[in-house]
Amino acid sequence: MEKLIIPSILTVSDVIPLCERILKTTLPLTETDSRIKELHTKLSSVHQRLIRNQKNTNKSTLTEELIRLDKRRARAFIGLRDILHGMSVSLYEDSNAKASRLYAIIDKYGTQLYKLGYQAETAMLLSLFADFDQTENRLLLADLDIIPYYDSLKSTQEAFNIVNQQKADEKTIYENTSEAATGILTELFPALTSLVAIIQLYYHLDPPKYGAIYNQMVTYITETNTVARGRKTRKESNDEKDEKTDLEKLL
Repeated sequence: MEKLIIPSILTVSDVIPLCERILKTTLPLTETDSRIKELHTKLSSVHQRLIRNQKNTNKSTLTEELIRLDKRRARAFIGLRDILHGMSVSLYEDSNAKASRLYAIIDKYGTQLYKLGYQAETAMLLSLFADFDQTENRLLLADLDIIPYYDSLKSTQEAFNIVNQQKADEKTIYENTSEAATGILTELFPALTSLVAIIQLYYHLDPPKYGAIYNQMVTYITETNTVARGRKTRKESNDEKDEKTDLEKLL
């Protein structure tokens, strides 16, 4: 019989929708055939595991929220920094001196610390907070009437920390419970091939009874294989172009 499933060209993103369509198409046969039902159940089980683990590997829903909160703490930092810098260069001597002392702390940890990575930025901000929270510096913030700006920066950092910890916990749970999608795929192909093969065999034995389901199944597989072959051809073509370019550079 013709080999319909070609594992070497199929990816996880190919197989998930293909299995879903084949499972749906062959489901009516499980009501009257125990062998098909057994194979169908096995494929369905592995298919669900593959879906579950593919979803787990997608970008965390907390990633965008973390980006948003990072931008907010950057805005809060820049606002406080610029207010203190403006006061430190102003002509009002009393404000000038007080703001200069506080701005020196910001300068110590970096006037552009918001451009650092998440962990480094957090570390610098926490160190800055430790300095600003000293009694004498807290009094300076109060005298300059800018405590609300400072507290808003601390609030944005606290909000960032909460979501960052949630994302870390999410990652830990995923690492402890997930399976590699490629490993599941290796297990899925035999189950998929077995179900397809038995339908193929039944079709050859009794075309009138199994023809419609078999032909529908073949259509799905053919469509998937066509897309996969096209992707493989494009990749090989691009690889050849890259090799040629590299060779030309050497000549």
